[in-house]
Amino acid sequence: MHLRAAYAHVRRRSNLAFALFGMTADQYVLLSVLAQSGEATQQELVRRCYSDTATIGTMLSLLEAKRLVTRTPHPRDGRALNVKLTHAGKSLAEEMRQSSSSVRVSLSALFNEQELRTLLEFLDRLAGAMQPPRRKSAESRSRTTSK
Repeated sequence: MHLRAAYAHVRRRSNLAFALFGMTADQYVLLSVLAQSGEATQQELVRRCYSDTATIGTMLSLLEAKRLVTRTPHPRDGRALNVKLTHAGKSLAEEMRQSSSSVRVSLSALFNEQELRTLLEFLDRLAGAMQPPRRKSAESRSRTTSK
């Protein structure tokens, strides 16, 4: 419950900061990941945003309609799409980053440097331990069902 409470409060405060832009914290995370990487496939975004395929697909459709991202066929994988920020998307991501700095500063101010490093280490450990099990490939499923 402590983790849920902290997450809910941080998310609510972040959503308030991003509402000025007509955006959510989740959309900001997606824009930030793209701003850092330049481009990514939708599946890479699912992993890097700690989200699911349906949520990322819905957000990308919305951001594409707002002309903040573009999706183009992946050059080597015909099933995948490459996602990139448009110029407007890059500008918005930077504006949102600057605008939300007070949220990050107030969170960081709660801890000294060592505590913050420890907290991030613990959160990384928790996130790693709570990853959903990987899906079985079609080949391994067919082997299992044919036995």
